[in-house]
Amino acid sequence: MTKKISLGITICLLVLAVAASSIITVFVMLNRYDSLLVDLPARAQQYDKLSDIDELVRNEFYGEIDSDIINSGLVSGFINGLNDPYSYYISAENIKPYTDYLEGKFYGTGINSYYDSETGYLIISFIDPFSPAFESSLKEGYYITCVGGNDVTAENSSKLIQTLTEGFDKKITVSYLESADSENSSDIELSCGYRSPSCEYKINNDVGYVHFVSFYEDTINEFLDAVEHFKTNNISALIIDIRNCIGTDYTSAAKIIDAIVPLASEGSGAIFTAKNADGEIISTYSSDSSALNMSIVVLMNSRTECAAELLACDLKDFGKAVLVGEKTSGRGTMQKMFELEDGGAVMLTVAEIFPYISDSFDGVGISPDMEVITSEAFKNQLDFSDFSEDEQYKTAYSYLTGQK
Repeated sequence: MTKKISLGITICLLVLAVAASSIITVFVMLNRYDSLLVDLPARAQQYDKLSDIDELVRNEFYGEIDSDIINSGLVSGFINGLNDPYSYYISAENIKPYTDYLEGKFYGTGINSYYDSETGYLIISFIDPFSPAFESSLKEGYYITCVGGNDVTAENSSKLIQTLTEGFDKKITVSYLESADSENSSDIELSCGYRSPSCEYKINNDVGYVHFVSFYEDTINEFLDAVEHFKTNNISALIIDIRNCIGTDYTSAAKIIDAIVPLASEGSGAIFTAKNADGEIISTYSSDSSALNMSIVVLMNSRTECAAELLACDLKDFGKAVLVGEKTSGRGTMQKMFELEDGGAVMLTVAEIFPYISDSFDGVGISPDMEVITSEAFKNQLDFSDFSEDEQYKTAYSYLTGQK
């Protein structure tokens, strides 16, 4: 039986409900205000200390004061105080080169050099294999005598060395000698600015090989080109090399993982989830049902970090790969860039990464299924084109060929 409630009682109930809601709101606001009050004295002390230092410096410092440099230093000092090596300040003038670098774009000619006081020339110490200079007639050990119309001297050598590493979409003329005692120099015009591919691939006998330098927005397309090349050549075994790979773009890495693994139906139900300090999910990446039908071994070492570690961990979690090499770095956090009014930006660690099934690898690293340790010297000179002395590669190759 349904009882009717009078209009007067209904109004009273509404008033009580509004009052209860208001009381709850007040309690929530008071709790937030209390936490703010606890923080305010500490903030006030910080501001007072900065004010005292500012007054002291302006009254006592012997020299000119550059406010822009001081302001940048304040921001850098604040971020450095977080004691997080992956959080840092980026000045306005460095924003463009930094974001270009994250996209795989490099400035300059690709030439590294140093001044030789004995000859008075610059000696080429290294040429980036992906740079315009690498395809030129220049070689490591050649002597540069003139850069952009300026003869090399002891006084301008540092500036000319820097000139070779700067610029994008421009040309620069370089004069050089093949040896210090050569009589005639040659001139060559070089382009400044180039893009380094993030994915290299080839076939070694009947095993495919992919080396990831990093993870950029276009890396997925480079990887899919590699896969198509392998399929065309009937390759069914693959080595994925992420040694020395420090990729920070988890989304780009997740696209690679998605191209390899089936639908994520267990664990977190996603290729990865990123959780902030409060445990809230701020980013996630799911997989589709398609998968790569290949036997896979992943090569990794102690310099494998971030998104590369996620790739290794997920491929193992999905049962798609065997891991060979060394325990990885253990950097499992996500960073995000926040722009500032001065044109600069702050890169902050905002979340921890959680793989498909395994626990977070942050501070722990990922252990290999087959451990093969190499020296630090080997890591420094790791040659991704010659595997004759590479025990980690040979272990992976033997495993895959033995499986057939």
